Amino acid sequence: MQDETSGIGATRSQFPGRSVPGQAIGPYALMELIGEGGMGEVWVAEQKEPVRRRVAIKLIKSGMDTQEVVARFESERQALALMDHPNIAKVFDAGSTPDGRPFFVMEYVAGLPITTYCDKHKLTTQQRMEVFIHVCEGVQHAHQKAIIHRDLKPSNILVSEVDGKPMPRIIDFGVAKATSQRLTDQTMYTHVGAILGTLEYMSPEQADSAGQDIDTRTDVYSLGVVLYELLVGALPLDFRKMAFDQAMKILREEDAPKPSTKLRTLGDKSVITAQNRGVEIPALTRQLQGDPDAIVMKAVEKDRARRYATPLEFSADLERYLRNEPVRARPASAAYRARKYVQRHTALVAATATIFVVLVAAVIVSTWEATRARMAERRANSEAAVAKATNDFLQNDLLAQASSNKQAGLTTKPDPDLKVRTALDRAAQHIEGKFAKQPEVEAAVRNTIGETYRDLGLYSEARTQLEQALQLENRTLGPDNPRTLRTFQLLGKIASDQGDNPKAEALLTEALQHDQKTLGTEDRETLAAARTLATVYWAEAKYAQAEALDLQTLDASRRVLGPEHPDTVALMNNLALVYGDEGKTAETESLRSQTLEIMRRVQGPEHPDTLMAMNNLANVYFAEGKYEQALALRIQALDLYRRLLGPEHPDTLRAMTNLASSYNMAGKSSQAEALDLETLALRRRVLGPEHPSTLNTMQG
Repeated sequence: MQDETSGIGATRSQFPGRSVPGQAIGPYALMELIGEGGMGEVWVAEQKEPVRRRVAIKLIKSGMDTQEVVARFESERQALALMDHPNIAKVFDAGSTPDGRPFFVMEYVAGLPITTYCDKHKLTTQQRMEVFIHVCEGVQHAHQKAIIHRDLKPSNILVSEVDGKPMPRIIDFGVAKATSQRLTDQTMYTHVGAILGTLEYMSPEQADSAGQDIDTRTDVYSLGVVLYELLVGALPLDFRKMAFDQAMKILREEDAPKPSTKLRTLGDKSVITAQNRGVEIPALTRQLQGDPDAIVMKAVEKDRARRYATPLEFSADLERYLRNEPVRARPASAAYRARKYVQRHTALVAATATIFVVLVAAVIVSTWEATRARMAERRANSEAAVAKATNDFLQNDLLAQASSNKQAGLTTKPDPDLKVRTALDRAAQHIEGKFAKQPEVEAAVRNTIGETYRDLGLYSEARTQLEQALQLENRTLGPDNPRTLRTFQLLGKIASDQGDNPKAEALLTEALQHDQKTLGTEDRETLAAARTLATVYWAEAKYAQAEALDLQTLDASRRVLGPEHPDTVALMNNLALVYGDEGKTAETESLRSQTLEIMRRVQGPEHPDTLMAMNNLANVYFAEGKYEQALALRIQALDLYRRLLGPEHPDTLRAMTNLASSYNMAGKSSQAEALDLETLALRRRVLGPEHPSTLNTMQG
């Protein structure tokens, strides 16, 4: 009997030890082999249920210790599940085939490597930087979740188009860490004590330490090499036709030429490089000289202490360059600041067209900005120190727990399947007294751990960390500092998560007032605070206040962020909820349908916001008497919640309550009762017997 998806009737038993097109692995049917190495293979597959879509499956070949590899896959999947960022490809599933081979199921990104995409579309130098900034944001998000990629390169940064704009997606997080083997011809994954990564994009410390003594700055170096290649069309160091030992020596010891210098050495290839960027060679050389040269060379410093401490610092300097502001990678001399001032005020200089104005501008800038520059330098040094100390803590106190040597002690044994919760609890205990003279560092570390606890649904633990972080930030940074305001807002969200709406309203009202005063009414953090406060109004049945604030915020979000930005879509979703409780059926159905359509297209069918949109549209269907359509959506959503977030996550419990309610409305009381009892038992254990959600389930 032939496979219905592929039309190929092959079975696993016909081809022992390898996979074939048409082979079924659970709900996935293999379609095309797109990568193969000594120990593994990567396939495009079609998922058959509960939704039909294309995914990427990574299979481990026969011969490995299945139990050990599956345990490491599961540990890696838990870490990856914490990441939720538009520039990072999602991991959907993991497990073992019937014959015991471990596999990963990931989002299939139908894009081109970032260098190929930029060349094919002949993006300018500025446009390439703008795309690259999004890559930095994705890597920064991963670092905040304590995950180091270790193999960033163009083939792992794929670019597709969303609404006609390039959207980079980072793939292959953690595969090397999980398998320690090569999955593509260009990536060297070897056993413990050997090199891990891709030589051309590998940091010197990664080459020097077999990957044992690295931190997040190794990803900054790799990002620097990627940007170098994006700007110049060539790698900074050429290892072709070299013996391995010679290549490693050069990587560790020899500095790369500046991008503008490298361009002049490319010969005929420089003509193609310039054409792919829409300029002539002399113009491209001038574009790369100065700030771009300095930014790239700071990112690929051999000494990591001189490198950008984080991808965020890296991208921030690129943004300064694009805004014609002084960059941190160059000494801030008076002449340099004056030149930047003139570039930012071209219209003024053109109108006067005299040397006198330029000279006056230089004097004004050198005096007016001198103090500001010194303050900025001190702030940058402080931020760098905080970032480095935070990275060190995450590396040594959190990530290092995956090492069997770090776990082993006189009374403990290594745990090959270390849980994220366990690692976080241990790391949180190590904070006390560790940063007695570094309050900003302690605040940053507690913020990171607190946010991760919240992602796991551990609200009490999250609140404890964030309250301590807020005290430190108020004392050292002041109440109007953006970091302080963000922590304030997070505490308001957690109060809402825990069902304490009066406290949440008080916290978020104060946070919104501070944001509006300090950041402005249309800053993204301000809009986020307003959105969350409106949600609390709704929870308190203050529908008029919720609708007014949602409408005001939605209008600003569409204007500032765009109509399909995730924050804008979340506002549409929230406003529809308010409309529903106000009895505005037509407005509710329209917004619900728009939201679900956008979420499925932009975020994907399994994104948490997409699942929420499914449940909300189901509410509308029930209100209109369309019971079968509503039940189908709710059942599908609950299955996805359980598989993606686990059976005890608060969002899973909410989905169970929604489905039970739907069963009741459809007249299926036995199914509703069984699901309510299961939900009540879970909520008592997870949230406590007095949580409002637990009490609501008891009353239901």
